Amino acid sequence: MTINITHAISAHGSPITIATSLDGSQSVEIRSIVIPGPEIVVDELASENEVLKTWHENVGSVKKQMESIMSVNPASTMDVTYMGGVVARTDYSIGTTQGQAIVEKLQATWSDEIPSFTTNPSNLVAEYPARRPPYTNNSISFYNFEEPSNAIKTTFNATYQQYNPWYGLKFDTVTEDVLAKFVIPAKEMQRVDPTSHDDVVNKLPVGSYHFYARLHDKSNTVFENVDVYFSTAADIMEAWCTENSYTFPYDKTDITIEPAILIWGCVYNTTNKTFTHIKAYTREEI
Repeated sequence: MTINITHAISAHGSPITIATSLDGSQSVEIRSIVIPGPEIVVDELASENEVLKTWHENVGSVKKQMESIMSVNPASTMDVTYMGGVVARTDYSIGTTQGQAIVEKLQATWSDEIPSFTTNPSNLVAEYPARRPPYTNNSISFYNFEEPSNAIKTTFNATYQQYNPWYGLKFDTVTEDVLAKFVIPAKEMQRVDPTSHDDVVNKLPVGSYHFYARLHDKSNTVFENVDVYFSTAADIMEAWCTENSYTFPYDKTDITIEPAILIWGCVYNTTNKTFTHIKAYTREEI
């Protein structure tokens, strides 16, 4: 890591935490997080985590990644998921040659599931094998970059108060069953499952912000495996994987991957309180 973190007192007498590049050319500061009590005592670990988050979002690698991703045409993209050191799946915009072929399969079998698979050119599709529960067969994934309609919410018994503006449908190519993945912000996860939310926050690498996706079927089941998405620097992610004996998601000798990182992810099991399937997602223009 190429920054120093210090604690100081501002000109107004408030405790602050400062992150500074080693050459002194860049810095960010935050008001320190204090421990509740009659005296002002800085929670140094929480403050350092927060200033790391601020650094990477405003100066460091996360900012650079977001700038790179924003330059990609969403109607002509390829999102690659890395897991266990290899490519786990590839999602394509629906307007690409690869995407159109997958959309045809969806329309052939599940044309009555939603009004259209192609209303938003940013939508993504993928074909992939089952790699973790609750998936059991080869599936087709469809991501719609719009908030789920009331019809979708009703069909899959979703009653969240807040939704991120995209959702997924997962089509089992053997049984033809459909699951829905509802993406929700951290505050909504904290509302519906505060125990899991707080455990995730305590276990994630420092300097990350996060959101969640929960899988529903049409029979009122919400599955125990929850997707957690978060942003952090690659070196922090690598150190976190090493510390927890997780397999880093991709081949670190491939220097083309890190600049294209969109976000990191993992699966959190709400029953046994563990992380599995550590992932990195990249986005590139085709």
